[in-house]
Amino acid sequence: MPSRLIGALSSAFRGGRPRVMRLLLLACLLASLVSPALAAYGKGKKSKFMSAYPILFKFVLFWWCVFVFVVMGFYVADNLMWRKFGPAKVAWSVERTFKAAPDGGRAAFWAQLVDPTKWSMSHPVLQSADIRMVECTKPEAEKNDTGSKDETSKESAGDKAAAEAAEPAEPAKSPNATEADEGLVAPSAALRPVELRPLEAGLGFILRHKQSLGGPRAGSFFCARECTKLETPADGTWRMFMRTVEVGNGYPFEPDSEESEVELAPPAEDGSVRCTINGFAAVNSRLFRWWNGLEPNSRAGSEAMLEAIENEVLSAKKNE
Repeated sequence: MPSRLIGALSSAFRGGRPRVMRLLLLACLLASLVSPALAAYGKGKKSKFMSAYPILFKFVLFWWCVFVFVVMGFYVADNLMWRKFGPAKVAWSVERTFKAAPDGGRAAFWAQLVDPTKWSMSHPVLQSADIRMVECTKPEAEKNDTGSKDETSKESAGDKAAAEAAEPAEPAKSPNATEADEGLVAPSAALRPVELRPLEAGLGFILRHKQSLGGPRAGSFFCARECTKLETPADGTWRMFMRTVEVGNGYPFEPDSEESEVELAPPAEDGSVRCTINGFAAVNSRLFRWWNGLEPNSRAGSEAMLEAIENEVLSAKKNE
């Protein structure tokens, strides 16, 4: 048998048939794996393989192998589903009817959603994260697609820029140097810090893990959220659209996948205001989505935020 295999391999090499050669090599590999197993189990008689081990050990080993096989099967199926159907969707929707505000009406609740200058330290966002307002500048590729007017203005300022570049300048220290040195994800330079003011299209927040809560991620970058659109018609529903533009440590969703919409309906006859939050995101693993309970946790977080906002507005009048 070995001589025949050797002869077949040599003929395959000489004939330049790589497919036949690979099949023969695979056959040799399988034979080398099966032969020790046959020798261990014996031929025709009751096998004495692992007979020296106690029955409890063999029982545990058997079910451990079954467990590993099942888990690996789930992981393989999850990966195949991702390849065939794409990322797993995460969607949640929450609705809450605010009681009539004693002062300010609908605008009082709207300020707790879009105006950080009127947030107290008990606001749900400030309770869970350290924030910094930023202006989300356009990507470099989008800047290059401006009209000929922008190109002309750049050329006119070319001499001045060249003169400034010729002078030696001291390199600026990045505010995110500490995070980069520690191997943590930091926000990019496209997020330009600005003074705190009401949200508008193009403005957003850098959210960091709460420093006062401690832990290994305390103070590190979590994500950056941008306000993409605000609608405040006089008699219609007010809407705010947000999206995540950058992600950091501990962020559960895929980058550029999370979007949310907040709707604040006109006041009812009794002064109550209906608020709705719709959120959408995506993750690569359906097992990860199920194991971490992303949909119920996102829904519970939105409900808790709306409840805290209502308490914030109603308690503000009582404290005055």
